Amino acid sequence: MDNRVIQKEKFDIIIEAGFRKLKFDCPVCKLVLGGLEDVESVQNYGACMDCQELFYWPNIEKWKTGWRPKKEEVYAKLNNYYVVKEK
Repeated sequence: MDNRVIQKEKFDIIIEAGFRKLKFDCPVCKLVLGGLEDVESVQNYGACMDCQELFYWPNIEKWKTGWRPKKEEVYAKLNNYYVVKEK
């Protein structure tokens, strides 16, 4: 694969072969990733550092078979959400 080059008026953008975009939020808690540690954690474990500690490690066997915490569990553990109950 070759690098992709986007040419602009005063600069060029070179996108290296194999580059892939990452989402900016954790797939488990949906909070914005806070830094490189969170990015690496999502790449390696599928969850930010907080979710890795709270949900991944304590449930590693279930996690490997596809289990993920319910929204309510995440909200209760992270305790930084305002939950609007649906009618």
